[in-house]
Amino acid sequence: MMLPRRSISGLSICLVMLLGSLWMGIGATSVSAFDPREILMLLDKMDSSYSRVSDYVGVFYNRERIGGKLDAGQTSLFKFQKPFKVYMKFIDGPSKGTEALYVEGGYENKLLVRQGGILGLMTFSLDPKGSLVMSRNRHPVTELGFGFLLAEFRRNVEPAVRSGELEIMRLTDETFNGRSATVVEGRFLPHGGRKYYCARFIIHMDKELLLPVADVFYDGKDEMFEDYVFTDVKLNVGLTAEEFSRRNESYRF
Repeated sequence: MMLPRRSISGLSICLVMLLGSLWMGIGATSVSAFDPREILMLLDKMDSSYSRVSDYVGVFYNRERIGGKLDAGQTSLFKFQKPFKVYMKFIDGPSKGTEALYVEGGYENKLLVRQGGILGLMTFSLDPKGSLVMSRNRHPVTELGFGFLLAEFRRNVEPAVRSGELEIMRLTDETFNGRSATVVEGRFLPHGGRKYYCARFIIHMDKELLLPVADVFYDGKDEMFEDYVFTDVKLNVGLTAEEFSRRNESYRF
């Protein structure tokens, strides 16, 4: 039965529109809001997974903003063994052909570097945190790998969650480099004088490895300053001491 048009007053129409708007707003909030504590549960999973890792190999891509300028990015093959041994061979980018070796407590705690091409006439023994190395890197080699990423992530996320200064903007499952991953995008909202590593981040956690295989960080101007991607990662492959020896015949040190 059609009601007479005069039975719906202008005030009633306004009330209907207002209630509709409120309902839509509540619905939108319930769909888009994420509990920041969920990221702590993901971090616990990744820490647990990494605690069972003794060594790993893969391909590492990194791109960083140095001196206000975003570099071209470069790719390397790497081998890593706990507590901290790493070998890298750059296969693309400005350092292509260069090999690097660092063994904590070995080689006088120096970073061994042999450049590629015609410049690779000798092996350099460098301070891993010295100005020569750091002029082209945001982090020393001692901060390479999943261990540092997880520790730094926890150091920032835990106080932010406690202080209500972390907003999770995206938490979903996606395919990344052909593999299933959980994606977390968040931003820090400091209001108590605290400082965080970045203003916004996007993390991809591989759902099989349970490790952060892609990590992008943005500054307060929303400019990317670090982009790290690990691919073809294989865990616990049984690396031997020979893999981290400068005497390895397949290396050029």
